[in-house]
Amino acid sequence: MPVVVITRFTGDVDQLKAAYDTAHRTIMERGGAPGELHHLCAIGDRALYLIGVWESEERLRARFASAEFQDMLTSAGFPSQELAEVTILQLHAIEPPLQ
Repeated sequence: MPVVVITRFTGDVDQLKAAYDTAHRTIMERGGAPGELHHLCAIGDRALYLIGVWESEERLRARFASAEFQDMLTSAGFPSQELAEVTILQLHAIEPPLQ
């Protein structure tokens, strides 16, 4: 069942945006995130949000648990995933529908 993940990183938004741009470029150069169907990045008051739709919670958790993924994020300048606020929700509906 597809899930939505909302990950909130708190801190200096300019630094977080730079870290995101570096990490996102690396992820895309490696072919994207396996299992992620849709991806958004948004900023708010002292926070950067990553919102994704994933094929399943298992695929999402496997990605987040990957040491290679964690190392790539921290080398790009992200704070540790352990410091992020992560919410995982079951997807009920999306428009337009996923292909």
